[in-house]
Amino acid sequence: MGNIGSQLGFGRNERYDEAIRAYEKGDFKGAVERFKACLSSDPGPSTRERANSYMAGALAKLAKSAIEQMHWDRALYYLNDAICVRPAYADLRMLRAVVFDSLYRTEDRMFEIRFALDMNPRYGLAILHDGILKYEEGDRANGIERIWESARYDPRLKTEEFEEALSLHGKGEHLRALEKFKDVWPMEQTDAEEIAAEADGYAHEGRWRDAEESYRRAIDLAPGFADVRCKHGQALMELDEVEQAIAEFREAVSINERYADGYAYLGLGLRSAGLEPEALDAFRAALEVDPEHVVAKAEVERPS
Repeated sequence: MGNIGSQLGFGRNERYDEAIRAYEKGDFKGAVERFKACLSSDPGPSTRERANSYMAGALAKLAKSAIEQMHWDRALYYLNDAICVRPAYADLRMLRAVVFDSLYRTEDRMFEIRFALDMNPRYGLAILHDGILKYEEGDRANGIERIWESARYDPRLKTEEFEEALSLHGKGEHLRALEKFKDVWPMEQTDAEEIAAEADGYAHEGRWRDAEESYRRAIDLAPGFADVRCKHGQALMELDEVEQAIAEFREAVSINERYADGYAYLGLGLRSAGLEPEALDAFRAALEVDPEHVVAKAEVERPS
């Protein structure tokens, strides 16, 4: 089933391969520079699309490292670059909201949270921070209701910090509760990301069964990662497990209804299954979110 792999960017050029090797080794600065070199070499549209996604991911890794060290300006620098590459990624917007909060840029922080919710109204971390905003402004009843809602969408948010914050709120210690809510981050996210990165490496080598198993492990830890669902679906497609792949693509766009890549993957899966009208609907849905989506545009314009 190599067709879907080539359409979504496999079989790339030498500069791309060098960038991927740097990414897999954890050399994210080196990866960014190599992806830039790849993009400046005028690669094909699928390689350009994939290189941009990985470059945004490498920049996000650098930003997270800077956030952990409380180097806010450096984190903002990396996030600004990442968002230039992928402006509609809700995860990047939420990272930038956290940085803006630490820099006391309240209006910018509010904008990023609202933007992330526009991209994905069911995004637990964005709902949590929307509740924190309300709580901060004194609307504690609606703030707590929103905070509880975030944990319903993403149970990984129910960390020790989450429980401690609720306890402090119940005691009327609202300032301490607020600070503790801000410390909440999804449990096991790092493990899931590391396993997904391992799976990416297997996929790059064409080891599709290993990739499929690793993506499944990552999903077990973090079932709400729409992008990992799509990668799992892609691995299933390569293994000719088309029905299971389509189910994963459907789950991805259910998690994030404004996920253009998810609709494009779904369209490719449906087309492989011979479901042409449904495939065209999926490609058009991708273009509604991103009118310049390379794969969806090419597939809609492809002669019957």
